[in-house]
Amino acid sequence: MTTATADRTSTIPAPTLDRSGRVAVGLLVWLGLGALAGGVALASAPDGSIMHMPLSMVAGSPFPDFFVPGLILGGLFGVGSLAVAVMGLRRWRQAPFLAFAIGCGQMIWIVVELAIIKGISFLHPVMFLTGLGIAAAAVPWGWPTFQGWRASSR
Repeated sequence: MTTATADRTSTIPAPTLDRSGRVAVGLLVWLGLGALAGGVALASAPDGSIMHMPLSMVAGSPFPDFFVPGLILGGLFGVGSLAVAVMGLRRWRQAPFLAFAIGCGQMIWIVVELAIIKGISFLHPVMFLTGLGIAAAAVPWGWPTFQGWRASSR
């Protein structure tokens, strides 16, 4: 990294844990713990028995059972959300942008899941709104960092 690049990077503000940052981190932890628990339950019993879900729910999907969806749920949304929450607490510049991606990804995950299983539980709207809340909080949380990046690239 050149001195000019280092100087530009040092002027980019790190995200603060203002209200939007705290909301985003809190929702990331909530999503991460829930997704990790669900992912472990699905991957450890791919027949859906732990969560009382019949295999017929994945009929018409590319998956023969719940193993791969469990890995995605636990890995991406479980471990991933918790990792981004830690990044946010450590004020890493990338945290709000990764939080936004996870929030949008969570909403997409729920919509695709509903299309595949053709059923709904109380957790679907709760987790969709969790994703929406993460994405919505990530925008004001990351805005000063985004503006700093834009200004430094000129």
